[in-house]
Amino acid sequence: MLLLCSCDEGQKVKPYTGQSAHWQQSAVPMSLQCAACHAGEFEDWAGSDHAWAYRTVNPELDSEPFHGQRLSAHGSELRFTTAREGHLLLADSESKRNFTVHSVLGRRPLVQYLVQGKDGGLHTPSAAWDVTRREWFDMFEADERLSREGSATRNAGDWGHWLGRGMNWNSQCAWCHTSHFRKNYDAAADRYNSGWKEPGVTCIQCHKLSAAPSADGCLVAPGERTLSAQQMHDNCATCHARREELDDTFVVGDKFDDHFRLELPIIPGIFWPNGMQRDEDYCETGLRLSRMGRAGVTCLDCHDPHTATLKLPQEDNSLCMRCHATGTVVGSTASPVIDPATHTPCPSGSKGARCVECHMPESPYMARDPRRDHSFNSPDPELSAETGVPNACLNCHADKDHAWAAGVVAQKYPAQKAARYRARTRAVHHALAGEGNTQELLAALAAEDVPGWRATLLELLARQEPTEEIQQAARAAMKDENAMVRAAAARALGEEALPLIHDPVKIVRRAAAWQNIRHLVNNPQAADALAELTAIAEHQSDQPTGAMLLAMLADARGNTAEAEQQYKRAISLDPASAVAYMDYAVFLARLNRPMDALQQMLNCTRVAPQNPEGFYRLGLILAELQQYGYALSALDKALQLSPTFHRARYNKAMILQHLGRNQEAQKEMELLRALQTPPTPTQP
Repeated sequence: MLLLCSCDEGQKVKPYTGQSAHWQQSAVPMSLQCAACHAGEFEDWAGSDHAWAYRTVNPELDSEPFHGQRLSAHGSELRFTTAREGHLLLADSESKRNFTVHSVLGRRPLVQYLVQGKDGGLHTPSAAWDVTRREWFDMFEADERLSREGSATRNAGDWGHWLGRGMNWNSQCAWCHTSHFRKNYDAAADRYNSGWKEPGVTCIQCHKLSAAPSADGCLVAPGERTLSAQQMHDNCATCHARREELDDTFVVGDKFDDHFRLELPIIPGIFWPNGMQRDEDYCETGLRLSRMGRAGVTCLDCHDPHTATLKLPQEDNSLCMRCHATGTVVGSTASPVIDPATHTPCPSGSKGARCVECHMPESPYMARDPRRDHSFNSPDPELSAETGVPNACLNCHADKDHAWAAGVVAQKYPAQKAARYRARTRAVHHALAGEGNTQELLAALAAEDVPGWRATLLELLARQEPTEEIQQAARAAMKDENAMVRAAAARALGEEALPLIHDPVKIVRRAAAWQNIRHLVNNPQAADALAELTAIAEHQSDQPTGAMLLAMLADARGNTAEAEQQYKRAISLDPASAVAYMDYAVFLARLNRPMDALQQMLNCTRVAPQNPEGFYRLGLILAELQQYGYALSALDKALQLSPTFHRARYNKAMILQHLGRNQEAQKEMELLRALQTPPTPTQP
């Protein structure tokens, strides 16, 4: 054990000799140094879920799940046993392989066990151990993505299969389960050589280390011991966010947006259109979309930094009322004063009278792990009926419906001013459904003062047909104080956003660079931007997205052979990816290889038969090949899947006109004009 020297006292500091709830104290030698002076904090942390985020196998803890248990999961029969020498074994009937358990994730309410794959990385089966029910279960059995797409997303060889890249721990999980993790992926060998300093989320992940211990023996230098609330929050967000990882070099004190791109409600099925969690979305997006986040509320306002538990109980509302009983000022915003006795229509002392049940409802992660939403929305049954967003009222009143709840809300809150929020939710809902129109999104953007929502609305506008109004809004957003908004502006502006490759924040530079990738090549003033873009793509190269980014870079540099190799690699990593086939087809068409492009689009529609974009692009390629009848059939299929698909209808009209079928073409254009007419606003 290391002895810490204190030069001020001229004597050795006694090492930590206590015993805590940590699974094995010798596994965290650096944190044990901290414990010598900070025993209380260490002992609080040692019993936390952070301390148990990743560990080695322990016979006392892990024997029951591997006592001859069986489970049918992802099309395979799994058997869990213990070898004579004590190793935990997992037998998989599908691959006909036996695996030795390498390590363990978590401890409650479920535990996942990791095994080594052929790529040198660790993988976790979709089977997890429920510590309460004391049984194995399939985390994806009731996954709504599977109900939409069918079981193909979890078949052997697919990205989402437990031996595929979608369940690779090194790429998908490790940053949040270890301290100072480095992925160390070798693309040429297609292997991982990952490493970390300590297992679990330990002291060194949240406290900035100095180059060498300071005079008092502390691993944190005096000048690095004070962090701002935002710096501490950004450190929490690196794990408690659904995000894209741009590198693995973040250290506490850095900006989140310099290393990660936060996922916003711009993809169907990920978030609800009011920002509430729908998939496994964690906390950061919801908080950034909330007015509490806008005011400056951070994780540590509610959560103890060492135990990671709440600072006050939520059951009696004391945590929330700490601010909302007194009008506490956060940033420059006073908390609305609330009287719990009159605020809710639910009886005092009931479950419905708890603030969190209405404003932070739970939804399950990994099938059996309930997590609370952090967007702090208010229940709006009328909007729930219209857009499908969850209605917290029905969590308690399961025998009722939206209409009943809407009546209660209207009677209790007759002066509720929800017009702006409803308009925004409707705009996002329509855009995610492919029914959005520019004016609806622009109106919501003009009324928005929460940066996260400004960024979301701009991202959705960037997907619309470009108009002068969109360009004007994006030009104004280039100067926004928030990096997410500037990044969204870059995606909307294209070439006009080229100056943003010199922005101080990486997510903005990256967005501007990808929009202008061909302008970066052979441009001395853009050398840094091109190098940064390449580094991001290489970091992500173990995933299909990274391979596609490398393909785009190679194509921009004129290396079409390398580009084609990377597109093929992206497809091999995720054979069910519609996007990979589409992008490869566009690339082939540009190389004047229309028959090869046609084959890729046929592959796309085969693996994604419910994707209207695939049939639309198939129709375009068939039209180029002058196969107009087949092209019209493909466009009709796209419109069948998405009746408001404007580009598909426009191109159908153009083909009909080319064929001399003018009356049919005119009818399609009339339908298109009707669809593009802004709907009459619904009264709040």
